[in-house]
Amino acid sequence: MLSVMSLPHDLDADSGMTEDEHGLRHLLQEVLDLAYQYSRDSCPAMQARDRATKEIAEALKALLRSVASSLGLEHLDLDVELGGRHGSYGPVPWVRIFSRHHAPRAHEGFYLVYLFAADGSRAYLSLMQGTSEFRAGKLRPVADSKVLVARSAEARSLLRNVAGTLVDEVDGGGIDLAWRKLSSGTESRKRIRNYEDGTVVALPYVSRKLPSDSQLLQDIVDLLPLLASLYHEPVNEHAAEATRPTGPGPYHATARAGRGVARLRQGRLLDPVVRKAIEVCAEDLAETDLRRRGWKVERVGTYNRGYDLECRHPDGHTLHVEVKGTQSLGDEVVLTPKEVRHTEPATGCEAEHALFIASEIRISHDNGVIALGGKGRWLWPWAISPDDLFPTEYAYRPPAQDEMIN
Repeated sequence: MLSVMSLPHDLDADSGMTEDEHGLRHLLQEVLDLAYQYSRDSCPAMQARDRATKEIAEALKALLRSVASSLGLEHLDLDVELGGRHGSYGPVPWVRIFSRHHAPRAHEGFYLVYLFAADGSRAYLSLMQGTSEFRAGKLRPVADSKVLVARSAEARSLLRNVAGTLVDEVDGGGIDLAWRKLSSGTESRKRIRNYEDGTVVALPYVSRKLPSDSQLLQDIVDLLPLLASLYHEPVNEHAAEATRPTGPGPYHATARAGRGVARLRQGRLLDPVVRKAIEVCAEDLAETDLRRRGWKVERVGTYNRGYDLECRHPDGHTLHVEVKGTQSLGDEVVLTPKEVRHTEPATGCEAEHALFIASEIRISHDNGVIALGGKGRWLWPWAISPDDLFPTEYAYRPPAQDEMIN
């Protein structure tokens, strides 16, 4: 994985990205702070918002000049655009990174975009799609949000197949731009709602807790290859809402907390260093809590038993714990067939079963790869209902053929 520390140019020198009042972190925070002075009409606060978003755009252009060649993305002709005005000022400003070839206008294709919540509570680095369409001769928010949700779900599926995911997988339930309390008109509220539904994956940044400039830059570097994957293998513009596969066969299943299409899920990481860091962080959280409760804990995940922790209590009880770590909110996690089978009564396992989910784990690249934080949640006892599983992929074995073509 490319690191901002390994880029051929000095990002700080090229872009003015420092941890002072000109840094990206400060600029993002300034836009969030100005949300409390929002006005549809031009005023000092909105003029200050314009200046801040323009500086963000310039910083991102400098970043692209530094990383496009290293990532092999020069052919995409990446550029930066800022928005959030439709005649008057809108409550949710944005700054997007896009390909002039694949997404020349904000209502077309896919792009990376900073979205700022209307209440100033947080910003998102979102990989999202265009969410407007021409109707009656005017550019308006897409009327059928199911189209956006389905298209986002298909894009996520593609990313899992070709690139994995390094970020949260979200839909309208996972990204909150605080539009519900706005007094804006119906079309403005619909436009913001579409931003949520049109999001494929996103990283949240909470106000007053924004990461360092170097981490913000690294997040963009991490997401750019995912954007390139969508450009390389375009998603069907009119994807139908995902249907639920049925039938037997090997598959990876996902234990769900909800029933909505494309809810938050754990995702899979191709980067083995990041994946291992998240795994160890999650197991550390689970083991610490179990030992506090009086359990003796042994880590057995490398033995491929279908669970990660084998625990014994002084009273004689045995507990098998499956541990899942994720950068997402943990509404959905990916289970292997063996992990599912181990909890089934037919296995004859006499131990108790539990699932521990460590969500919202943060990855820092400031000094190597370090997993930080995490919120623990127990499902204990844990019994999986078939209704809470759905296949995310199948293994297919083609029939043998007499003739092979070389």
